Amino acid sequence: MTMPSLPRHPWSVAAALLALLTLSACSNPPSREDRAPGDPDTLRTLDTGAVLGYANPFGGHSWLGLPFAAPPVGDLRWRAPRPPTAWAGTRSALLPGEPCLQYGSPLGGIGPAGSRQGSEDCLYLNVYAPKLTPTQSAGRKLPVMVWIHGGGNTIGAASVWEGGALAAREDVLVVMINYRLGPMGWFVPPEGSTSDPLERSGNFGNLDTHEALRWVQRNAAAFGGDPGNVTVFGQSAGATNTLVLAVAPSAKGLFHKLIVQSNAYGLAPAPSPEGPGGSTAALQRLLVASGKAADAAAAEALARRLTPVEAAALLREADPWVAYEAIRGDTRGGYDPFVSVFADGVVHRAGALRDSLADPATHTDVPMIVGSNRDENKTFMAFDPRLVRTVAGTPVGLRDPEAYDRLARYRSALWKADGVDDLASLLSRHGAPVFAYRWDWDEQGRAYGVVDLSRILGASHGLEIPFVLGHFDVGPQSGILFHERNEKERLALSAKMMRFWAEFARTGDPGKAIDDPAIAWLPWSDEPSDARRLMVFDTPADGGSRMTDERVSRESLVGQMEAEPIAVAARCELFRETFTARRDAWADTAYQRFAAGQCPGERLNRSASAASAD
Repeated sequence: MTMPSLPRHPWSVAAALLALLTLSACSNPPSREDRAPGDPDTLRTLDTGAVLGYANPFGGHSWLGLPFAAPPVGDLRWRAPRPPTAWAGTRSALLPGEPCLQYGSPLGGIGPAGSRQGSEDCLYLNVYAPKLTPTQSAGRKLPVMVWIHGGGNTIGAASVWEGGALAAREDVLVVMINYRLGPMGWFVPPEGSTSDPLERSGNFGNLDTHEALRWVQRNAAAFGGDPGNVTVFGQSAGATNTLVLAVAPSAKGLFHKLIVQSNAYGLAPAPSPEGPGGSTAALQRLLVASGKAADAAAAEALARRLTPVEAAALLREADPWVAYEAIRGDTRGGYDPFVSVFADGVVHRAGALRDSLADPATHTDVPMIVGSNRDENKTFMAFDPRLVRTVAGTPVGLRDPEAYDRLARYRSALWKADGVDDLASLLSRHGAPVFAYRWDWDEQGRAYGVVDLSRILGASHGLEIPFVLGHFDVGPQSGILFHERNEKERLALSAKMMRFWAEFARTGDPGKAIDDPAIAWLPWSDEPSDARRLMVFDTPADGGSRMTDERVSRESLVGQMEAEPIAVAARCELFRETFTARRDAWADTAYQRFAAGQCPGERLNRSASAASAD
């Protein structure tokens, strides 16, 4: 079977039902009527004023919609975040703040697909704590766990997930944050328009995460948290935004441990003013869209007469959606500047992320957990009609099960090779330990008695999040994935993972969580003879949670591909459909040697370039 070109990113997959099953809103916080406002036990005094939260259904307390920065609107658009304004009296914290500006998406986003959602006034966070009175909070030193949501840096929100269960059950303080998304979060203003190096960097979404961590430093103690013990954890793009904290000089001291779940991206060069995603074309499109120029030629002429400061002012004063569209422009040519974090040399160190992490002098060396899911890419394959037979949008079977499993295996193994094993190997050479895992749970069974979700989805991208947070309400279709048949072992696995994550936050050593030598989680080791370098999370039916010596490299992956008992042409296509990044010099060279040099053309499948990952 010839494998089609497949995108790796969730926002480019037409998978509405899959979204309900996997990455749709997890928390759906109860309405205000379901809460008891004014509970004196939730009164906390922050550096900006007093707040009242509510008693949540997990036996703890919640405070939603707390501002950690001033609204990045008007002249503050595309500027480093400023501290929030103080308020008089007591602020009610019963509802989450607005999500950041984004198009609705079924895959971890907000609202119907394609709808305009959110607000620029979105720099809010949610706090979850064990049930403590103000007096009790003052005497505690809870480890703080700061969650950065995923969504390709273009969709999602803190409110998509619920942190109350993890906080209450594991006696930790959980903080979940918003950050600017898409072109509002990653855009380089016109060259010469500002002298502030932070504003020239373009990494405003990452600067927001830094500001949220500064808020934690100032306010964690009010909730019983220890600002000297902060663990940042995130998944997918949120994992990238977590990992790059290690190469952000100004973030040093704001965190003490990192948990990187399914890291998907690296650093990218900032777009040039004249290139795709650059300020020049964005300004010209904005001039036409706002009626200041009749057509593209007139916009180009007018833009040439503007000074850089005037150009930046026009971009900042425009309607946010007009600005959003003008910057996003037409990305069908294969370049989308908003899925990667810029290696700007200011917010993040310049150069390749891997090089910075390999050198202890160029990154903050803290304990880390890094991991991936066994079937990461099945999330992005499961509803593709080229691979899966569907009836009314519902999958009923695989067109070629062996080819489907083979492609998923290699693409997910590459994810692990780059995002876990290579990363763990780099980091383990320094002083701080790194712990690695693979998540294997695939006990969904058959939906409607027909759809084999265990095979179609398996241990796919994002499905581990409910296990980490201890909350399995992922929307109206939750029962398709999480049901009575898998409840007992599912909850046991979740409890185990929550304990490991929380123990790592407490001590930096997840191995202390469970007194059982059979599943003692040891740090990653590069020693060839070490048989215990990777933790596998699974239920007893599939071997249970256990340590293994499994290690995957790009070289070993290509070697396995060479040995596949399929035709040479199919092997060549398998290589191309596994290594889909636009910029990958290693893969370009390996492709020329692959199959004894019999593969035709270039490594990159140009028909898929617009949807490929960096």
